[in-house]
Amino acid sequence: MKKKTALGIVVASAITVAGITGYKRLEKMEMTERCKKCSDKFVGAISKLHKGLPDPVVDKTDKEAAEENFARQYVTKTPKKAKWKLGYSQKSIVPEDMDSKKYCIAGNTRFPANYAAGVLDDIRVRTICIDDSTGRGAVVLCCVDCIGLSNKNIRKIREMLSEFSVENNISYINISSTHTHSSVDTMGIWGELLTVLPNNRKHLKKGKGELLDSCDNDYMQFLFERICESVKEAFCSMKKGKLYESYMGKNSMQALSDDDSLKDRGLYGYVWDRREPYDCSTQLLRLRFVPDDKTEKETVLLNFGAHPYIVSMKERGKGDGNLISGDFVYYLGDYFEKNNYNFIFFNGAVAAVYPTRLYSNRVDLKTQAKAVGDEIGRISLAMTMTDEEIRKNPAVNPETYEIQSGIFSNAQLSQYSKWVEKKGNQVIEEKELKPLLNLSLKKVPLKVDNPIFYMVAKYRVGSYTILPKSSDEYESFTETGLLELGGKRKIAFVPGEMEPAILSGSQAVKAEESFLKKNFSSASLSESADDEEMTVFGLTNDAIGYIIPDNDFSMMFLGTGRLMKNLFGNHYLEIFSFGKNTAVSLADTFKSICDEIKMLDVKNK
Repeated sequence: MKKKTALGIVVASAITVAGITGYKRLEKMEMTERCKKCSDKFVGAISKLHKGLPDPVVDKTDKEAAEENFARQYVTKTPKKAKWKLGYSQKSIVPEDMDSKKYCIAGNTRFPANYAAGVLDDIRVRTICIDDSTGRGAVVLCCVDCIGLSNKNIRKIREMLSEFSVENNISYINISSTHTHSSVDTMGIWGELLTVLPNNRKHLKKGKGELLDSCDNDYMQFLFERICESVKEAFCSMKKGKLYESYMGKNSMQALSDDDSLKDRGLYGYVWDRREPYDCSTQLLRLRFVPDDKTEKETVLLNFGAHPYIVSMKERGKGDGNLISGDFVYYLGDYFEKNNYNFIFFNGAVAAVYPTRLYSNRVDLKTQAKAVGDEIGRISLAMTMTDEEIRKNPAVNPETYEIQSGIFSNAQLSQYSKWVEKKGNQVIEEKELKPLLNLSLKKVPLKVDNPIFYMVAKYRVGSYTILPKSSDEYESFTETGLLELGGKRKIAFVPGEMEPAILSGSQAVKAEESFLKKNFSSASLSESADDEEMTVFGLTNDAIGYIIPDNDFSMMFLGTGRLMKNLFGNHYLEIFSFGKNTAVSLADTFKSICDEIKMLDVKNK
């Protein structure tokens, strides 16, 4: 029997699409008609790959978890003597047996699998444990340098920590992923699929035999234990202090230019969008915890949206994309640690958003990633300083940076130096946040209509929760939430890679800019929260793939080349999405959280 692999998906669909009528006739069709015809063929080709395989068995714990919700008692005032308490921890998650065992790197599909050839820099789990002293318990915010962790795995980690949580009044554990494309595969879809898929198909057809797991279970157990250690260490290190925030940027960069103020521009020029209609957030959020004990380190939390993707690329003479790395997140952390800060990063709405590859015409991939980390790190500190303060401080002085980096010569200026010059004496205000933390989370029911994920479920690949609803329907669930700090800063917890327009309400969610020429079927997250400056923690408490608005969704993929883009637009993200209803389900649930909080707020007043 001919082996059917993930590679066969693209090959089979390409053949079927090419055989419809030929490219010349396709070009004469209106794009929506063309995409619908090809989408039907594409979906049909994929569906054949899992035809006849049994549905996965429904796990009782999955059914129970689908009904769980969480909300701290909502309060608007803090006790007079309330204080922030925060603890921090970080631990390496590089496999301890790298020299003797093969590990698959996640993020880029290669056949055979992309085996790690070594370690470029460290990958870590970083954790903060934060409490507002209102007696409602501490909240854990943890971020892992990996491609993603499914809700099923996050529930395992919470279970491992359940006794510790009860004993120490930890109200909820939240786990995010940085989404680095240069870490060990934690989702099971970039592993040894050429072996796993045919083996599992054979044994599932026969109804007997050993199924292979596409994730390395030993590594996953090691990772879970490291996360648990980090959570416990962060809790035990909590100290009293003050929490400050500084923020710049806009949820939509479309209307921005170089002439706008620093407050509006944010990270303009450092991030870009590769999916039409082009738009992304230029937000940069910095939270800074200052312990009362001045001998203790300050902790900095950064949040913006961009794929840690640079060193995972394969470019001749610049890098092979086969080394374990935290990408620019590692170099961000390294910059802050060298300047005596604890550091943690939470990614944002990253759908097709990438960092600008600084100096890519003349330096290798590692140096590009380091430049992004070094420069955004400096921007994060310098944005609240005057020009004079920047020039006097070696940690943020642009000339010092250019000398230390060693990549500038003949009077070349760094992007950061240009940023400082444009900034001038504009200063972003840093505000103190009163000790008040509210958190509400809800389960999101999901309809799974992507046949690729049917195949994932039927082949028992990865650790997704995909449940059969009927003979030809599948469902899943995830969770979303709203975190409020100090009664001011609102942060949406999003379980995947979200199209930024769903946050901002711009571009892709508007009829005139969308594929189907319709408006998005729900409100934007900012609209639901009544907050244009709301930020997002992406890939939090789940990793369900891309979250694309239903009005801009087309389930079809034949590559990202110019011909395919001209024929079908830029819709490669959809093949890694649960389906066209995912964004609506998420946005509707998020709106219900906001509506309930508004009602409580009115009642409390």
